[in-house]
Amino acid sequence: MAYWAAFFLVLIVGFAIELFLGRRWWRYIWITVLSAILFGGVIAADYYWRTLDKEVWSGSISAWEHQEEWDEWIPGKEECETDSHGRKSCTKDRGHWEHHEAKNKIQTTDNGWMTVSESLDGKTEFNDRYPNSTAELAKFFPLGMPSASKHTYTNKVKGSYSLFRHTELDPKDYPGLPSYPDYVRDLIKVDRIVGDVPGKAKALDRLAAWNTKLNQDIPDPDKPGKTRSWKQVNVIFVNVGDDKPREYGYALQDRWQNGNKNDFIVSFSPAPDGTMKWVYAFSWSEVDILKLEVQDYMSEQGFGKDFSPIVDHVAQMVADKFERKQFAEFNYLQIEPSDISTVIIWGLELTLLGFYGYKAVRGYLRRRTSHDRSFDY
Repeated sequence: MAYWAAFFLVLIVGFAIELFLGRRWWRYIWITVLSAILFGGVIAADYYWRTLDKEVWSGSISAWEHQEEWDEWIPGKEECETDSHGRKSCTKDRGHWEHHEAKNKIQTTDNGWMTVSESLDGKTEFNDRYPNSTAELAKFFPLGMPSASKHTYTNKVKGSYSLFRHTELDPKDYPGLPSYPDYVRDLIKVDRIVGDVPGKAKALDRLAAWNTKLNQDIPDPDKPGKTRSWKQVNVIFVNVGDDKPREYGYALQDRWQNGNKNDFIVSFSPAPDGTMKWVYAFSWSEVDILKLEVQDYMSEQGFGKDFSPIVDHVAQMVADKFERKQFAEFNYLQIEPSDISTVIIWGLELTLLGFYGYKAVRGYLRRRTSHDRSFDY
């Protein structure tokens, strides 16, 4: 472990410096503490960024809140001063009115309360004149409307990148692979059909409704009085392009690192005749047979002229059989610092050691010079 060697080098050389040049052990303690801070800081930052991941939660609109605009009187502030003769003089600023604009908020089951400044379609801008009540605000955000939001979590699997990978291929060799769909548009929407499908707008609405249902709160059997997400899964469809080789599905799995912990991803490539050239599903699921059944079903159905029935059927299959893998099973993974972090650690520790050595040698020489001069006298 090369990064540990850098840390212990500072401790060993620092000890030798004090032993032979100064024996100022308080300085050695400080340099040890500083070295540990630098070492630990780089390790912590490396772990944080390498395991930081994003996932999409699904929910629905559950409440609204409208606060009317209002004016607040701010009284003038009095300031007093006392001169050298003990005379006190005071001045007082004039009071003024401060205007507070109207506030409009919505609550979703996946992301809590959030402030909104316009309607979802962007056509109506909210201001002091409108809306003027919670009821008017609710017209723009129907109760139970599907919502989605992006959240961060610690993913040790991402940091290790060793539990899955098709070693025989490199995602860079497959141009046009799409990015993971985590862009939140219109405040509460994430499109989880990537690529073109027949009747996409309708299919997106159906999929959003299904993902909300799959993540609805239910009583937690392990924690009486508490609730948990039902299936804890979001279904994602990815059309990687017409008439692509099956390896595109494997490359997508590698690029997306098998998806996030709550994803069920179905990738596919339509054939020129309207059939499916191939279908490949991947997910952190305990039920592998579900992936095979989804692949068989979509292969039999073909691309069709309306993707919504496929969305409904696949989502129902997921509702019936999906069991999410618990990421606590991966707590055993040890995330070693990256090569870049190791280089940074060495650079910082050697710089610290060089500065420490320079100061110690210079102090030693000054003491010797001062001693020699006093001896001459």
